[in-house]
Amino acid sequence: MRPAIAGWILVASMALGANALQAQTDPRLVDAVRAAQEGQGDSARAAVQRLLDATSPTDTLYPQILYTQAMVATSAGEMRRQLQRVTVEYSTSDWADDALLRLVQMDYATRNFDGAARNLERLHTDFPASPLMAQAAYWAGRTYFDNKNPQAACRWLADGMAQARSDVELQNQLGYLYQRCDLGPDSAATAHASTDSTRRDSTGAGAGAPSPSRAPTSPTPPAGGAPTPTPASPPSAPAPSAPARTVYRIQVAAVGSQKSADEAGRKARSLGLTVVTVQQGGLYKVRVGEYPTREAAQTAAASLKAKLGGSPFVVSEP
Repeated sequence: MRPAIAGWILVASMALGANALQAQTDPRLVDAVRAAQEGQGDSARAAVQRLLDATSPTDTLYPQILYTQAMVATSAGEMRRQLQRVTVEYSTSDWADDALLRLVQMDYATRNFDGAARNLERLHTDFPASPLMAQAAYWAGRTYFDNKNPQAACRWLADGMAQARSDVELQNQLGYLYQRCDLGPDSAATAHASTDSTRRDSTGAGAGAPSPSRAPTSPTPPAGGAPTPTPASPPSAPAPSAPARTVYRIQVAAVGSQKSADEAGRKARSLGLTVVTVQQGGLYKVRVGEYPTREAAQTAAASLKAKLGGSPFVVSEP
C-alpha cells in the first residue's frame, strides 16, 4: 500500500472519530458526521453540500460547514482542499486552528514532516491560546522526533504537558514521548568517547606510546662465585575504586521558564519532598526525591501522580 493511501486511511479514521463529532456545534452537522460514522457517507456529504449551498459565505456557520465537509470527504485531496480553505479564507474563525491541526495529522500520516512542521509553527504563532495546543504538542513531538529535531520535539512536549493537566490520557501520551528527552543530546557522543577510551586502555599502548620496560638484569657476580638472584618486586595492585552510585529521582515537570519551575518546586516541597532542578536542552526539569532503587522510585511516582497530577516518571542520575 502506498504511503499516501495508507496515510489517507489513517487520517479519515481520525476525522470520523469521537472528537470530530464532539467538535461540531450545529445539530445538522452533528447528524451528518454521525451518518458518515455509520457508513452512510454519500448521504452525509449530500446533506453537508445542501447546507453549504444554502448558507452565505459571510455567515459564521460557513467555515464550520467547510470543516465538516472535509471530515466526510471521499479523498485526501478533497479533505486537504476544504481544510486549507478554512485556514486561508477564514483564518480568524473558530475553526482555523482545528483545520490546521487536521492538516498536521494529514502531513504526518503521509510522512511529510516538513509540511507538518510548517503547520505546527503556524498554529503556535497564530493561535497560542488555542485549547488544541496540548493535542498539537503530541503530534509535534512525533513529527520533530521523526524529522531528527529533538530540541523542537522536547520544547513542544514540555509545553503540552503543562497545558494538559486535566486530561490524564493525553498527559500519559505526552509523558511517554517525553522520556526520550531525558537521554540528552550528548549521550551517544559521551558513550562513544567512553568506549574508545576503554578500548585504548584494554589493548595497551598505541602508536608512539612507550614500550614496556625490560626486566632488570642481575648484578655482576663476585669472582669465583655463583650469581645471586635478585627477586623481582611484585607490581603494586591498584587501589580498588568505589563503585559508582546511581540515584533515582522522579521528574514531575519540564517547563520552559524558571518561574514555572519554581512553582512546580513549591508544590513538591509542600509535600515534604526534596527538589532538584536541572536545566537541560532549554528546559527546566524539576525532579524530586532520592531513591536507592528504580523499583522504590516507581512506587513513589505512582503515589505522586495522584498528589501532583501530570505524568511523573523515574530518571536515573550518577
